[in-house]
Amino acid sequence: MNSPSGDLRRRGGKSPKTGRSRSRSKGRDTSAKLPVPKPTPLTLAFIPDEAPPPPSGSLTPKEKMGNFLRKRATSLKKLPSQKRFWFTIGTLLGFVLPSFLLAPKVLYVTGVTETDLMDDFVTKSLVPFIDDFVPKNPMGDSRLKVPGPGLLLAKEGAKAKHPVFLVPGFITTGLELWEGEACAKKYFRQRMWGSTTMVQNMLQDRDCWGRHLALNPKTGMDPDKIRLRAASGFESADFLIGNYWVWARIIENLAEVGYDQSNMAMHSYDWRLSPKKLEERDQYFSRLKASIEVSVNAVGEKAQLVSHSMGSNIIFYFLQWVSQPASKGGGDGGKDWVARFVAGHVNIAGPLLGTPKALTAILSGEMRDTAEMSPFEPMLQNFFGREKRREMFSTWGSLWTLMAKGGNSIWEGNLVTFTDGAEGKVAAEAANKALAEFGTSEGRTTEEFIDLLVAWGGGHGRDYHKRIDISFAQSKVGEKQTESSTWHDPLVAPLPYAPDFTHYCLYGVGLDTEHSYHYKKNANQDGHMPYVLDTSVHDAEADVRYGVRMGPGDATVPLVSLGYMCRSGWTKGKNRRKLNPGRSKVVTREYLNGGGLGSDLSDPFRQGPKAADHVDIMGNTQMIEDVVRIATDWHGGVDEDVLHSEIDEIAARIDGGKKR
Repeated sequence: MNSPSGDLRRRGGKSPKTGRSRSRSKGRDTSAKLPVPKPTPLTLAFIPDEAPPPPSGSLTPKEKMGNFLRKRATSLKKLPSQKRFWFTIGTLLGFVLPSFLLAPKVLYVTGVTETDLMDDFVTKSLVPFIDDFVPKNPMGDSRLKVPGPGLLLAKEGAKAKHPVFLVPGFITTGLELWEGEACAKKYFRQRMWGSTTMVQNMLQDRDCWGRHLALNPKTGMDPDKIRLRAASGFESADFLIGNYWVWARIIENLAEVGYDQSNMAMHSYDWRLSPKKLEERDQYFSRLKASIEVSVNAVGEKAQLVSHSMGSNIIFYFLQWVSQPASKGGGDGGKDWVARFVAGHVNIAGPLLGTPKALTAILSGEMRDTAEMSPFEPMLQNFFGREKRREMFSTWGSLWTLMAKGGNSIWEGNLVTFTDGAEGKVAAEAANKALAEFGTSEGRTTEEFIDLLVAWGGGHGRDYHKRIDISFAQSKVGEKQTESSTWHDPLVAPLPYAPDFTHYCLYGVGLDTEHSYHYKKNANQDGHMPYVLDTSVHDAEADVRYGVRMGPGDATVPLVSLGYMCRSGWTKGKNRRKLNPGRSKVVTREYLNGGGLGSDLSDPFRQGPKAADHVDIMGNTQMIEDVVRIATDWHGGVDEDVLHSEIDEIAARIDGGKKR
């Protein structure tokens, strides 16, 4: 198992640099001035929105500032998403930029990292101030904090049972520099992705940073004399950029019931690589297989594989790979390997059928996240323009595995609609014939979009998808293919034969998510990117904003990708016997969004304990409780479906071949 690497500096204790205590200041008790709400189970108690302020004449300057911040936190939830985004970015930059722009370079020589600086700033400046205006528990001086689900289950008697293997998602693992160009030498073994070092390098030399993050399109792996490798251990994905947590809360709650490095491991990976290249370069799947075997033999219980986002696609590929013979490029574990070593797969917000934004990222380097920055898009364009983004994205084989699967039978209607006139749709100047032809229609479906990417190769040639071993023969439901290039596609590759195996689908619902796009001809195109997102298109009735049509999902992955396989493909669909030959159990748990920015004053820049957002769901207390119950098998684990969306209706229409 991997060794533990959680940063104790984030969790209290003494600083390894100074030896001084990092415990939070007790502050002044204001409970006599403000009414204190009673804590609700599994929620974080905080100041009520309508708490009456004391008479202005009796307030100290610090108390006046506390009242101001409370009002701002309450009003954050009422701001439009774009304003909330820029408020958050501005605040973070206000904290982060001075720390690395003003820090002397001697810090690198002395070994003081940006994490040390941020922790020291937060401990000495922010925490004591926040403690002064957050209400105190009348039973003591500590801040109000309701016990997490792990601690509550531990008090009931839950204990660690199954070995747990955590697999992170897209872009949520830090990437460290092991070899680089002269412009990046000073960042040796520091994170080029996933820390304030990344931001510093971006601002100082964007081209240098971009070259190091891109892959070699001819090989799908490292460029010459550049090596980035995934950070290892729990700290590789527990936090990302300072104190922005990803897996930290799940790890902490599993620790409450007895998990540690002896029965739990984080198997991080280089999320830029396609699955085949991940095994070829890093032996990722071989190492995961060996680690599972060692742990299962030592503990005496089958493993639970817990993944988030693209990590679920990686696990699905692994289940195919490990069961196939070496002669076909597999792990030679045998058809019964999964049945012998794995109890289940906990799939958190996994885009099993892909996501439309992966296609537009390769076509034009754009997605809703950049579109909604308008009118700030020109500033972003000047700093790290869409063409630079597209060039980098198109080399990442991982994005090709995230493309929308299932063709038009899953993704009905046009994925792209062109908004300019007929004369603007013909991009005859385009260097690639397929790219020029793409814009000669009013709109293009998902199948046509993928046909373009196969023929164009994102600018890297028609055989690029073959080099990274990803098949894009349209994966109609039930189409029979056995090549390793289809192991990423659950509509083609079946679950392994494992009757006792359980696949858990845990995901959020109730948030607008990008589904399709409006494009126009790029007036400044040079033949490589003749089409760009038309951010001028707005249609409230059709739920179109900044050229992006929205639909149901978790704000990143559409609902059909999150839930179709779980509610139909493996359970009810006409091809369930082919796709789930062992009739493995499938459990679906949806979490209806009840969060919002600023809903939790102890963590004001996240969505709160009821979040359904694609990333913030990792802090959803109900979801964490379900993960702990599955890992401990407490009272039979989790075996009941919980639905809030119309996923069953969507699945029925797909299976019936009806238009949506």
